[in-house]
Amino acid sequence: MKPVAVAGGGFSGLATAFYLTRHGIPVEIFERSGRLGGLISTRKTPYGLVETAAHGISNSARVEDLFREVGADLVFTRPESRARYIYRGGPRRWPLGAGESFGLLARATGRVLFHGARFRPAPGESVSGWGTRVFGLAATEWILAPALQGIYAGSASRLSASLIFGKRSRFPMNGKPRRRGLVAPPGGMGELVEKMAAHLQERGVAIHLNAVAPVEPVEPVEPVEPVEEDARWKVLCTSARDASQLLHDIASEPSRRLSRVEMLPLVTATSFYSARENGLSGFGILIPRHQGFRALGVLFDTNIFEGRGEAHSETWILGGAEDRSVTELGDGALFDLIDAERQRLFGRRASPLCRYVTRWDPALPHYTVELESFLAEPLPLPPRTYLVGNYLGGIGLAKILDRAHDTAAQIAGECRRVA
Repeated sequence: MKPVAVAGGGFSGLATAFYLTRHGIPVEIFERSGRLGGLISTRKTPYGLVETAAHGISNSARVEDLFREVGADLVFTRPESRARYIYRGGPRRWPLGAGESFGLLARATGRVLFHGARFRPAPGESVSGWGTRVFGLAATEWILAPALQGIYAGSASRLSASLIFGKRSRFPMNGKPRRRGLVAPPGGMGELVEKMAAHLQERGVAIHLNAVAPVEPVEPVEPVEPVEEDARWKVLCTSARDASQLLHDIASEPSRRLSRVEMLPLVTATSFYSARENGLSGFGILIPRHQGFRALGVLFDTNIFEGRGEAHSETWILGGAEDRSVTELGDGALFDLIDAERQRLFGRRASPLCRYVTRWDPALPHYTVELESFLAEPLPLPPRTYLVGNYLGGIGLAKILDRAHDTAAQIAGECRRVA
């Protein structure tokens, strides 16, 4: 058979190729840029590592299997990272008052004991609507919305509760991970990308950089005609926007619908300070929008993984659904903003040793109720064409890994049926 054409050399494409080769299926990867990894990259600086996107991946048996297979060491988070903060007049481990906490406990207990089915999100229900119904207004505003804002960068009034708390892999992996939580290689997430690429090349996968995947015009017509036996399988492991462009000339309806997937911008700024600035032990701080900050939150990189440098490192995250113009800020204006918000957050000023900025526009799909409706209707894709991406039901890398696994299993099943 012809090698499966994987369009996109980001994490989705590498993961899809990884599982296809496990089924003994030949693969070619086509990446239109000059590097692999997509959003994921790790800069090695004199002060420590800088992640341009994900700092790690949520551990699972499948994640551990991937690390083991590609030869990447598994580093768990430091004990200090267990503390998480939410800003409410100051960083707090628990942002609710006594009365609000009692109300949350009473509501949650009542839902579990007497209204179990109503605990689940209804179709088309927003995060703010579901959270208020189940947990109450205070818990939604001070816990749920900031937590999901930090992951999805979306607006709680538009985020889909069903998409976020939805389906798992159809092919679950047996076994449990050694430990739950975030994991990464010692050299950062960029090292994982390098290990995956080397592993694939050792198994004969051809990786073409600065190249566009061949997507032949095989749009089905009515009545649907048989597919040629030697027709190539294709997996578009790109953003929805890029998938729309690849399908533009061969599948107009899927292309049009994919072009309407809403995307969000993100800016991250990693600053290195002297070690004495590590005054708040923990993973980081989430900042509710209504607290008057422009930042979505700040990660304390120093406290997350060992060996990330001797200086104190923080990554500030800005942008998302309610701050789309943030990518237009120049470095000077961005640094002034962060300095002012950092002084408000910690009550003191500090001069950074060095700073690194990453701008992504677009970065993430907005997991809205509109996207939920989009995903509810099957796309009439051309024969032997599949999609894998973070707009299809899971932003986290572990969820993308599950989707890549499931898609490869589907293709392998089809190959066996036509063999």
